[in-house]
Amino acid sequence: MEEIAKEAGINRALLHYYFRSKERLFDLVFAQRAREFFVGLVGIISGAGTLEDKIRAIVAHDIDMIRSQPDLPIFIMQELTQNPDRLVRMAAESGASPSMMMKTFRLAVKEATDKKQIRPVDAGQLLINIMSLCVYPFIAKPMVKAVQELDDKQFDKMILKRKEEIVDFIMNSLKP
Repeated sequence: MEEIAKEAGINRALLHYYFRSKERLFDLVFAQRAREFFVGLVGIISGAGTLEDKIRAIVAHDIDMIRSQPDLPIFIMQELTQNPDRLVRMAAESGASPSMMMKTFRLAVKEATDKKQIRPVDAGQLLINIMSLCVYPFIAKPMVKAVQELDDKQFDKMILKRKEEIVDFIMNSLKP
């Protein structure tokens, strides 16, 4: 708590007054990040547009969010390992029901399948694939940078290009 207060430029007593404990502060930060993530996804998935539009927006949302907070995926993974229900519960509490989000995404996938725009595919697997393609380079950043011999600026440039690469990869994999 002392390190947090120092970083925030406030005294420790003030931090304790507002948050009482580091667990409470952690809960609030974690809840805020979960809310930002899920509310953004729900807005995209329930919004207008084709499945490709939604995939493009999901990829941009995930990559932009992680670019602005690169430690977020590892932070969330560590928390989910210790408390797997927490993220889903916090999303639901923020009004972004993961089950409703999946139901809506399944409908969008079914509609695109019925129109023969894509081959039949499991919507849950598709969403996992999209999210995995977005998150993995950040989780494996040190290895990706070493193998591809990238500095931080080059890595960021590669990530920005990846937005299009992921959409192209996913859409090509869905061709009927």
